[in-house]
Amino acid sequence: MNVKNIFSHYFSYHWIIFLFSVILVGFYNDVFWLKIYSYVENDKKGDYFFVAFLFVAYVLIVALAIELLSVRLIAKWIIGILIVIAGVSQYYMKSLDITINNMVMESLLHTNLTEIRDFLTLGLFWFLIAYVILPICLLYFIKLKPYASFFHASCKKLGIIILYIAIIGGLYFYKGGDIIFAFKSSKVIIYTTNPIAPIRSSVHLILDLLKPLPHFVYVGMDARLKPTRLHPEIFVLVIGESARAANFSLDGYDRNTNPYMEKLDSLVNFTNFYSCGVITAISIPCMLTNYTHQTYKSRNQALYIDNILDIAQRVGYETYWISNNGGGCMGDVCARIKNVKYYNDGRLDGAMLEEIEDLIKNAKKDSFIVLNLHGSHGASYYERYPKNFEFFSPVCRQKELQKCSHESLVNAYDNSIIYTDYLLYQIVQALDKNKKFSSAMWYLSDHGESLGEYGQYMHGGLPYAISPDVQKHIPSMIWLGKGFEADYKKLIINKDKLLNQDYLFHTLLDLLDIQTKDYQKGLDIAN
Repeated sequence: MNVKNIFSHYFSYHWIIFLFSVILVGFYNDVFWLKIYSYVENDKKGDYFFVAFLFVAYVLIVALAIELLSVRLIAKWIIGILIVIAGVSQYYMKSLDITINNMVMESLLHTNLTEIRDFLTLGLFWFLIAYVILPICLLYFIKLKPYASFFHASCKKLGIIILYIAIIGGLYFYKGGDIIFAFKSSKVIIYTTNPIAPIRSSVHLILDLLKPLPHFVYVGMDARLKPTRLHPEIFVLVIGESARAANFSLDGYDRNTNPYMEKLDSLVNFTNFYSCGVITAISIPCMLTNYTHQTYKSRNQALYIDNILDIAQRVGYETYWISNNGGGCMGDVCARIKNVKYYNDGRLDGAMLEEIEDLIKNAKKDSFIVLNLHGSHGASYYERYPKNFEFFSPVCRQKELQKCSHESLVNAYDNSIIYTDYLLYQIVQALDKNKKFSSAMWYLSDHGESLGEYGQYMHGGLPYAISPDVQKHIPSMIWLGKGFEADYKKLIINKDKLLNQDYLFHTLLDLLDIQTKDYQKGLDIAN
């Protein structure tokens, strides 16, 4: 049968469902089959009959799902949607070596236009033509047989569904234990099944969003400033983006990426500090509330609880949220703050510097300033710093990171770290000039970043428990000026201890001189 005859011939939509199930499983699951191949080679001693068996079971499961979801009139629409989902997922799973899990879907929910632009590449364009546009065109031109009768069509569909269930049941009875063991032995595998993984993760996210709204939890309602404090203070909290401790010279990196901050006295650098999550949507709300890594499980939790900004404002601090990291503030942590400003026009983080220096210089009362940097956000690391900060070259100037050499990718990333280091130093200089206030600055990143190690790029592609250390081990440092001499002596003792973002909330309560029954001494690094 030639191509012309194919498009003039009428096919049963059941055959089309089966055909495209084979295509989806066979051609849109490269990452999945690579993981299965590795499992078979290492754990099954080359048992490729298991692979063939799994392929048949996978095809039948996808075909059964489409049969259950569709009738003749909408079968093409269902298949087309699955092709789009599978095509986009396949591209990013392959290019970034990520899996499609709940955290990835969470990140997509918070993606802004600037971040979307970073992911629109020529490689994606050609990939979508081959894996989305052409298959959908093929699907469009295939003609479907009309129903003989409703009764006949219903009986046929029911028979096919029963047949699929029977075969899947038989396969499960024969080899189901082996399949379950394979998925349990490597929990990553389940997040590479395409298009099952993106649909499964999306459903989980939607169900989470549809949960009944909890009552608002008020924290620190008894909060007040310590009566023993001697001076008003200015405290600047800087939240970095995608900075990893592995590339900070203060944390032992062999390149000098902290040439400015290393000059400072009264600097406490925490060498063993870890993030609450591996995506911004988890880390920022987690660190700014009294939740911990163990208790912060859903993005919605931060929407219904007071955070450190709320408490600081309540006791009298002039509190600011200033961000250059996309629209909004994660977890609505700034929703109840009077002073909120966004720099969302694509400028570098240095665009905020003049305003920050003015706030510090002209402060009239206790001030708590929270800055959310764009920092080292990928994929365009080379766009995160001005040209005069390109200390290392050549640099990767592509958005498809896997096409860059590791050297050029690291060069671009390290340049962005130096620029952040410079901005932090400028903030410290501004604080040090104001002699009327006690002053301090704490910098820490939201999470780390992968730069091609083990084929992984950026962050958030794996569940926290199995994410690489470079995505969790983050830089964290505190500069302590006038009025914080006693705190410096306490903090320096703990600089090499194992710490994480759980400690931020309670340590800030202490450093801001705030008393409340909700303070936990055991989570205060300064006590």
